Amino acid sequence: MWHNRTNYWISNLRSLIIKGGCKFEHLLSPSVARSMVQLQRFDIADCMCLREMIFTEEIEVEEEERKDVICFPQLNSLRIGNLPNLIFFCSGNYNIEFPLLKELEIEGCPRLKAFISQTSNQSGMQALFNEKVVVPSLETMTIFQLSNVKMIFQNDLPSDSFQNLRKLSVSGCESLKILFPASIVKHLLQLEDLSIIKCGVEEIVSEGEGVEEQPMRFEFPKVSSLVVEDLKELKCPYKGQHTILWPMLKTLSTNCSALLMIVALEDVRLMQERKGNGEAAMLIEEIIPNLEQLRLRDLVGGVGQFPPNLFPHIKVLKGHHGGSPFIFFFLRRFYNLKSLEFDSFDFEHVVPCKGDVGTPSPIKNLQLTSSKNLKHIWKKDSELGHILSNLQTLTIKNCDDLINLGASSVYFQNLTTLEVSNCKMMTNLVTTLVFEKMVQLITMRVSDCSKITEIVANEGDYHQTIVVRNLKCLQLSHLESLTSFCPGSYTFNFLCLEAVVVEGCPKLKIFSEGVLSTPKLQSVKKDSPKMNRCWAGDLNTTIQQLYMEKVGCLDRNDHLTISDTFPELIEIWKKSPRAVLELTFLGKIKFYKCSSLKYIFTSSMLLSLKLLRRIEVKECNTMEQVIREDEEEATTHEFTYPKLSSVEIRACSNLTNFYLGSRALEFPNLS
Repeated sequence: MWHNRTNYWISNLRSLIIKGGCKFEHLLSPSVARSMVQLQRFDIADCMCLREMIFTEEIEVEEEERKDVICFPQLNSLRIGNLPNLIFFCSGNYNIEFPLLKELEIEGCPRLKAFISQTSNQSGMQALFNEKVVVPSLETMTIFQLSNVKMIFQNDLPSDSFQNLRKLSVSGCESLKILFPASIVKHLLQLEDLSIIKCGVEEIVSEGEGVEEQPMRFEFPKVSSLVVEDLKELKCPYKGQHTILWPMLKTLSTNCSALLMIVALEDVRLMQERKGNGEAAMLIEEIIPNLEQLRLRDLVGGVGQFPPNLFPHIKVLKGHHGGSPFIFFFLRRFYNLKSLEFDSFDFEHVVPCKGDVGTPSPIKNLQLTSSKNLKHIWKKDSELGHILSNLQTLTIKNCDDLINLGASSVYFQNLTTLEVSNCKMMTNLVTTLVFEKMVQLITMRVSDCSKITEIVANEGDYHQTIVVRNLKCLQLSHLESLTSFCPGSYTFNFLCLEAVVVEGCPKLKIFSEGVLSTPKLQSVKKDSPKMNRCWAGDLNTTIQQLYMEKVGCLDRNDHLTISDTFPELIEIWKKSPRAVLELTFLGKIKFYKCSSLKYIFTSSMLLSLKLLRRIEVKECNTMEQVIREDEEEATTHEFTYPKLSSVEIRACSNLTNFYLGSRALEFPNLS
């Protein structure tokens, strides 16, 4: 692409980014590459024809000194991606030096054999990196979808080759057989994050020239995060007897069979037997002494093979996929567990523990995602009940078989946060008896549960008063069947409720039918594009207003229509007209075919609508009066409606009068 005549400006280049549209097979000549003395960032991607970065079939006319070396002295970031025909970075007999390179990414290069072309090494297997590649400052390396690479590191690399490597991620390399030769493991003293996913790896560590007779001991002294997943060809971490120590490992993600290999339990037992003469033997606890977070995939079998002293410090356990019948036996081995997560776990064949379950772990957080055959979180004699008595946070997502949380209230007393979403069979969350026991609950969020009709199901004495002491935030989102928070005539007293969010609940007509107290609540956040918040004096009235907006009887021009088409709105008008009267911005109100209304307003009700300009009444056959006098208005002798300018009444066959009363009504603008 470039030739020697371009060197005068190439030497000042600091960033080189090439993406797509390139039809050349070679990018740089050695002389041009050597000229890039200021280059700090080099990204190249989506060049379908490129075969080599540095094309070496040129006549060297340069100085004799170090002519076999190509150095990028300032480069600190190199990204190579989606180059389907790339075979080598450089194919000649050159040493490539990157003295300051810190970040290296090579992705989507299925034909790449090696960074630099080379003859077969001692093991007969070509490695991605050999002694000709010098990266002493490299900290992060990502290898993804290099399907032609069988080995990443060559045996007997110089000790400073990858001495500063902190993060290594290898995935999608199906031909890769070995991750590390034993000779390089002892030099990875700075490695902190190691990830191997979906590769053909058979061994994690390989000697390359036979196996030592004596047990080997390997140590990754700073690795704190380890991911070993989808290694279907993994036979062993190391062919011979060995132990691999992970003294600083905090987070591990793997499956049961790989975990057994990682901790090399059988080899540890053999070494303990051999040292039965009194010599100090390695304890199982020494392998992963500081592990705090464990994510296990495919929990089907093998959970019973782990000794009880292997997980003394684990605080977070995540089970992903599977459905081991003995999962609760397994959980009893985690003495300090704080958080438990199940993702895509099948509870159908879970075997309960018999007899004494021992001292339960102080689990404070539970998350269930896409769990199957789980209808209730708690039921009588539930294993979950035994281990979750101290629960503070409960999160449930995509559990399609879940109907509700269950009837037992004893396990909710410490719950502070409850979040439920996308549970398509759920009809209600809890009963009133359970909800009343949630004395520590601060936050409740329920969303995207299509069949839920009520949050709290009515149960017991309707005259009961339920005091909710600590709930501050309530969010109800996209619950298409929800009609009320609680259908019974209970008295609810929410002492601390400060934030309520209601969005996408088209059938929510009322919060609760009984007395409702929310002394700290001043607004409800909604999903309307016109206003983010609204308030009509109390929560019930506000919910009723939101319902009017949803059913379409209140339009954007501040016009309200009440008719038999919206029977629920008729009931609101008859039983709780305040919900409408709080709409003080109304300019027009229309009553059409209201078959059950005998009158519309009292004179004082009409006063609340201070901006009302127009009233229409049509085809209301049972209506006798438009305005009726109320006995409570006895002390008022005159009512004035300054804005009302138009009243239209048509086809109301039983109407006897507009107003029949002793008080004077004044309409100064009525024309």
